[in-house]
Amino acid sequence: MDTALLTRWITVIAETVHANRERLTELDAAIGDADHGVNLDRGFGAAVQALAEEPPAGPGAL
Repeated sequence: MDTALLTRWITVIAETVHANRERLTELDAAIGDADHGVNLDRGFGAAVQALAEEPPAGPGAL
């Protein structure tokens, strides 16, 4: 495991969450407050942005 691989995984997950944001929100609406897709999208988006601004020193720092 290296930082580049972990960063790529996070980026791919962020892209997948973003693409499925509405569906995740629909699923959450059935049992919750319908904010799951929005919150996941924001969180992963912020993580990707933080990684781009200041890459971690290593996998443990990530």
